[in-house]
Amino acid sequence: MFDTPSKDNLGKGGDDNMGDDTVEEGLAEGAEDAGAARHSSRDAVRLERLRQAAASAGADAVVLTPGATLTWLLGHHFDGHERLFLLLVPTADAPVAIVPALEETNFRGVAPAVESVHLWDDADGPEKAAAAAFKALGKASRVAVEPLSLRYMEAQHLSRELPKAKLESAESIVSELRLKKSDEEAKAIQQASKIAEAALEFTLRDVKPGRTEREIAAKLSSELLRRGGGGISFGPIVLSGPKSALPHGVPDERQMEEGEFLLIDFGTSFDGYHCDITRTFVVSGSPTDRMREVYEAVLQANIRGVAASRPGVTYDYVHKNCQANLRAARFKEFMTHRTGHGLGLEIHEPPSVMAGNTDVVEEGAVFTIEPGLYLEGWGGVRIEDNVRVTAEGCDLLTSSPRELRILGA
Repeated sequence: MFDTPSKDNLGKGGDDNMGDDTVEEGLAEGAEDAGAARHSSRDAVRLERLRQAAASAGADAVVLTPGATLTWLLGHHFDGHERLFLLLVPTADAPVAIVPALEETNFRGVAPAVESVHLWDDADGPEKAAAAAFKALGKASRVAVEPLSLRYMEAQHLSRELPKAKLESAESIVSELRLKKSDEEAKAIQQASKIAEAALEFTLRDVKPGRTEREIAAKLSSELLRRGGGGISFGPIVLSGPKSALPHGVPDERQMEEGEFLLIDFGTSFDGYHCDITRTFVVSGSPTDRMREVYEAVLQANIRGVAASRPGVTYDYVHKNCQANLRAARFKEFMTHRTGHGLGLEIHEPPSVMAGNTDVVEEGAVFTIEPGLYLEGWGGVRIEDNVRVTAEGCDLLTSSPRELRILGA
């Protein structure tokens, strides 16, 4: 962000014919130029980091399709549609792109470092552009691709143009690059959380017996967009009564009843970076002792998980500390999932906070802490927060109250 000087100071000591508007326009243009230069420098650094990581993994090149890693690399989101769109990044040469002609202006604007751009249009098809572009990979024998985003259509082009190359997973390469979030990235996730939490608080005013799950989900979705969210990270999970025992249930026309649980899991994005939040409430009435017991157990697990999140421990350690009290005999059978997952340009990305993951937690990692208990036919509780690991421990990127709240009373 650049601060604009106050109008009282604009023009003083300068050209007397230069008005306030002209000065402000000049400052705005300067800010844009500086911002563009900063992003260009950042993108060049990220490109070099990708190239070095691929080389260290023994790959001759990385092939990226539209998706989170390409967004991370270029600072711009391109949709993955039916047209061939690839960025080829050799470890020992300059990057090359295959770009649909209708995306040329967008691509050149965000990827000045990619000088070799092979365009194609719908009339001619992508074959000639692909053949020319893949020559940049020469005799590459090991090509890394993202296993969750490369489609059959793109794989066909790779196998045709590089018949002797072995395709390998680039997951470990790109996840390591994207796992530790910069201050700028963390601030975007925190801003997404602020937008989401404000939308939730406004939506909760409408919760009362007789409201349907779908009505609350629709209102929450609308509020996320109205308040500046970059989109709906996933369809809000709004589940009441016995349905709250479904970790990934779908809201429907079920009407909420007095004295039952209401679980809301939702998220939005800001500058492309997602938050993911879950809170569980009671609809009017008074919670039973059993409801309080289950809720308190999950709340304490959440608190323990946040406290355990610090550099130097393993994700297995965070998971086990989070869920220690839930593994007690009276709750163990009601646990169904891991403690959490990474957050960033994707709503689910590495790391996985789960048993057996011996990867070491590093400063800058962002992930969820979301313990839950699910009692089939009765109800469930999940409390989910987002944390960023710091040198001393972790910072909560979410701030919505975690204590048990009664709505619509």
